[in-house]
Amino acid sequence: MSFGRGLLASFLALLFLLAAGPAAADHTLPAAMAGRLELAWVPDEPLPLQGEWGFAWHRFVDPHWQGLPTSAFAPVPSSWNDLTVDGKPPGENGWGTYALQVDCPAGRSLAVEVNGQRTASRLYINGEEVAAHGEPGPDRERSWPAVYSRVPVTRVFACPLRLTLHISNFDHRAGGFVRPMMVGTVDVLERARERRIIYDTVLLAAYLITGGLSLIFFTVRRREMAPLVFGLFCVCMAIYTDMIGERLFLRFFGPQVAWYPYMRVEYLSWIASMALFFLTLRGLFPAEIHRRAVQLVLAGLGLGAVAVLALRPGQYSYVVVPGQAIAVIVAIYIAVAMVRAGRSARTDARVLLAGMLAIFAALVADLLLIDAPGPDKKFAPIGFALFMLSPAVVIARRLTKALNAEERSRTLEENARLREDVERMSRHDLKTPLNSILGAARLLRDEDRLTADQRELVGVLQRAALRMLEMVNLSLGLFKMETGNYDLRAQPVDLRQVVTRVLVDLHPFADANAVTLFSQGSGHAPIYVRGEELLCYSIIANLVKNAVEAAGPGKRVSLALAGGDPVTVTVHNPGQVPPEIAAQFFEKYVTSGKSGGTGLGTYSARLMARAQQGELAMRTDPAEGTTLTLTLPPLKGEPPAPLPMLPIDQPALALDGVPPRTVLLVDDDEFMRLVTRRLLPSPPFTVETAANGQAAVESMGRHWPDFLLLDMEMPLRSGVDTVRWVREQEAVHGRPRCAVVMLSGNDDEASTARALQAGADRFLVKPVSREHLLATLRELEAGLPPSEADGLAIPPHEPARPADEIVVVDPEWVEFFPDLMSYQRDTVEAMARALAAGDREDLQFLAHRAKGGLATMGLEWAARQSRLLERDALTAPATELEHIIAAMREHLVRVRLESK
Repeated sequence: MSFGRGLLASFLALLFLLAAGPAAADHTLPAAMAGRLELAWVPDEPLPLQGEWGFAWHRFVDPHWQGLPTSAFAPVPSSWNDLTVDGKPPGENGWGTYALQVDCPAGRSLAVEVNGQRTASRLYINGEEVAAHGEPGPDRERSWPAVYSRVPVTRVFACPLRLTLHISNFDHRAGGFVRPMMVGTVDVLERARERRIIYDTVLLAAYLITGGLSLIFFTVRRREMAPLVFGLFCVCMAIYTDMIGERLFLRFFGPQVAWYPYMRVEYLSWIASMALFFLTLRGLFPAEIHRRAVQLVLAGLGLGAVAVLALRPGQYSYVVVPGQAIAVIVAIYIAVAMVRAGRSARTDARVLLAGMLAIFAALVADLLLIDAPGPDKKFAPIGFALFMLSPAVVIARRLTKALNAEERSRTLEENARLREDVERMSRHDLKTPLNSILGAARLLRDEDRLTADQRELVGVLQRAALRMLEMVNLSLGLFKMETGNYDLRAQPVDLRQVVTRVLVDLHPFADANAVTLFSQGSGHAPIYVRGEELLCYSIIANLVKNAVEAAGPGKRVSLALAGGDPVTVTVHNPGQVPPEIAAQFFEKYVTSGKSGGTGLGTYSARLMARAQQGELAMRTDPAEGTTLTLTLPPLKGEPPAPLPMLPIDQPALALDGVPPRTVLLVDDDEFMRLVTRRLLPSPPFTVETAANGQAAVESMGRHWPDFLLLDMEMPLRSGVDTVRWVREQEAVHGRPRCAVVMLSGNDDEASTARALQAGADRFLVKPVSREHLLATLRELEAGLPPSEADGLAIPPHEPARPADEIVVVDPEWVEFFPDLMSYQRDTVEAMARALAAGDREDLQFLAHRAKGGLATMGLEWAARQSRLLERDALTAPATELEHIIAAMREHLVRVRLESK
């Protein structure tokens, strides 16, 4: 028998026992007939006073009666809603009297345990008042319902017992004598109550201890939300369990508690526990529990909570039956989801299914017995108590893994400086060829002989290089996502275009692995989501690349895009994720079967999905293969209009008056040498090249140049050492002064300072435009001080803010990034918010991110301000930083971009 069928069979068997058990037991108990209960023995267990009681409608009879004072009879326990004796009309509201004579053995004495009814009641035995639950009255104004803080046991009375119950109901959907009273000796009743108190105390302790531990864990590890939700669920279930049980929490109040607040606490705790229960499962199993289902359930429970707060108990008590029905439907939905997850050998799902079986049976039993006469006993607390162990085990398992991962992270932190150095070098090594690609694309763009198709291809090349350059810097954003501080810049993204670009980019990779890429569907209409295009591209490219690697030669990887709410992208490959990896597929540092794999691919992909209010889920099966599903929120409102293509103009060189000059260009990257050399027109420049600093020294020994353009980081002799050698030759051997321009992919302040301190005249960040480079050489030729077009070195004083409202930029920035100014203004506002919140580190990060984009656009003054903010974010007074941010805000509002 399969796993799912075995669970289903177990559930049906338990449901049969719960449905059949109570009915079979009731037939053995004595019942009253015509208002008299014949009791020939003294019971050794509490005996319910059930059967036909005397009934008087709209009359409170004198409790000192000797002969039964009524001629009508009503079943007890049951609601009187459908009762029509003694002139009672159908309905729940009204007042009256129940009377019963218990003919117990002569000479014996018995006591009664007095359960309160659902509204107001008073009990008399042999004419003496023994218990009160509020004050019954003939109308709503004179009836005051209440709940006793504990179930009272009366003193003993000599047999026979004459019981009179005055009752009124104007505040519940089911009126009448609905909860049976128990009769027996005082010792028997007290022992039964002690057993219930012990049972309830253990149940409450289990809830509160488990919930307390979860909340304590959350206070020390706030990244994990599941312990918080689960802890609150335990607290709410403890309150609900106590309200329908022995009411231990009410012992701190008076003997009687008002009915209205008691009912609200009971109903709201039940509603809250159901909502938190579903949210707990959603947090543990986000792939199996769909967000839409959670929203629907929470909406229904929210309406119930509003009804409880706004209406009277007689009105909102009608939500019980639909509420229980919702609970059963939710339980069925979750059980089916867990069975599906359990088929993939997920241990967590199977653990939860065991607890779900208990809840399922308890909720169904409560639904079947919701209006059955009998004590106010619910199975739900027992079911939830059993279920409580299952998510606790799941959370404990996952937290153990998380703590182990943190331990590994602490080990890695011991090598943090080495890791940062490696990352810096990697970025430099990646940026160098990317800058070459961008420079080559720019040179091609300037050619007037290109056809329209060729210009389009150059644009594609340039956009691809810019995208790769952005992806190199994405690691900064991933850190912010991991810590929950990422500032999402959501914009309309055509996901169909992104998917198409991923398939085109990874087609060679798939061919190399003998894998076929297949796009399901034939739609061409745009499907817009609300997110960041780079993040969407990174997620989908990661999923497709992993699927190609996992599929194997000769297999097919399919990708499907579907609109709706949410928008979904599915990537399927025929392989199966190993069971030992499937349960922790999205966790950090988890990898299998990849040489040199870091285990960060799927982890970072889900981070990027969640940063855009989306989700990434995985389903794997030996027969069906592996499917990863990305969901993203759709764009609300009208999609953006297509942008018009702008013409690409030729750059103006403006080199009139510059005499012939020799230039030595030094870079260890041959492509960068080729590109930069093409930026320098001849005449007036004669350009020679060298591959490293040592070769540059040898070349300058043969011929001393007028200008030296060199990379900062090179083998054999770095750019910094080469500049020092140049200045030493000039000082010692009287060489003519050589103007030195340092070029580097590093845009940090330390690199700028190192270059200038070594003796460089200018520091320019790659990629540098032809206009920027030529303007720098013209300034050096004329002996002018550095202008704001040179590098990003911070001057000793703040330069004047430019008054121009129009900034002329390269046309591709206007064409490819029309919303870039809005993005930069939003970044400045985010800086202001970070400073106001006291988050100096976030301010520093935002300033770092802004400076490069502003400089690339030609907004050098604003870029310098960003550099100042980055440098002084952690130490400068807040007023000084506020002044810089305010000046940037004022300037960027007045800036308008125009292409050349």
